[in-house]
Amino acid sequence: MTSNGKHPDDSFWKAHPQSIFLVVLFVVVFLITRLTLRPINYIDYIVFTGGLDKLFHGSSPYTFAGYLVPPWTIFITLPLAYQPLETWLALSVAIFVVLVFDTPVFQRNAPAGLLLLIHPIFITLIASSNPEWILVGPGLWLLDHFPRGWGRGLAWVFLTTKPQTTIVLLIFEGIVALRQRDWKAIGIAAVIAIGTFIIFPQPIEPLLKPHDWSASVIAHYGLIGAIAVTALILVLRRHNLRDYKTLGIFLSPVWTPYNLQYNYVVVLYTMRHAGWIRNIIYLIAGIALALVFWQEYHVAEHVGILGMLLLAVIFAPSSKQTHATNLPALNKSKTGFEAADSASVIVDQNQIA
Repeated sequence: MTSNGKHPDDSFWKAHPQSIFLVVLFVVVFLITRLTLRPINYIDYIVFTGGLDKLFHGSSPYTFAGYLVPPWTIFITLPLAYQPLETWLALSVAIFVVLVFDTPVFQRNAPAGLLLLIHPIFITLIASSNPEWILVGPGLWLLDHFPRGWGRGLAWVFLTTKPQTTIVLLIFEGIVALRQRDWKAIGIAAVIAIGTFIIFPQPIEPLLKPHDWSASVIAHYGLIGAIAVTALILVLRRHNLRDYKTLGIFLSPVWTPYNLQYNYVVVLYTMRHAGWIRNIIYLIAGIALALVFWQEYHVAEHVGILGMLLLAVIFAPSSKQTHATNLPALNKSKTGFEAADSASVIVDQNQIA
């Protein structure tokens, strides 16, 4: 007890309530999911763990058939080498749930993002046994919280473990970083990439082999189709073009040469703060598209996933809109009318931009 009768740790709990909440939430969701969720497919899990097992036995992970990830992925996934698939799946779910509730100020409609856990795209992630979200999720979190410097560089490291998922976002980030002269981010990412490649040189030849099937736009509709979809996305997002991160996420599955349905979880990420009405519509529409176009294997799946992408382009909020929504809660020292006026000013400025 201190002289004022308070415990010395009280200030910490009061200063970091959101961080404490997210940590507790992560642990609870992880434990519940770990005990209840059961995998239905082990193929990608076998490839990842098989490559890591080769490493522990003194060989290069790339001697395992199908192991094609960038070399820095090896070090990120190393702690999971001998963990059961149930742990991988629980981590994916827990990371997504935490990102749903990770807002500057808690919003009453934040739980609406949990609806995305039963969206067909997220179900394909769980069914795939792929650690996509264990790698991409932390990268997006770092990018949101550390827009410059070392955090940004580490974000690139995580995101480039699955470059096909956020390829256009990464290009936009690189251009912006160069314009900002963010040499710290560039340097950290370059050192990690070059250093790990020297330790585990990745064979290039397997990466050049054509893929049997891809869910990307350019793979099915060609260059003209990709240009047309890009133009449509730019028109639909014309009031939010300065939100280049969200735009980069939407354009990535258009131009990447290869991706699958679970790679579109990053699109779900843009919907996490869209609120109840938009997420309910998006979920119902996603289920309908899956029922219509995902009945047969690799026949019309790309049509359904394109519909899900365009719906997200229409419904997903921009980061500016989220900021404006949080303003009244942040301005606790102001009256209700003053806080509302501040929020309206921000919204008006966004419309002008």
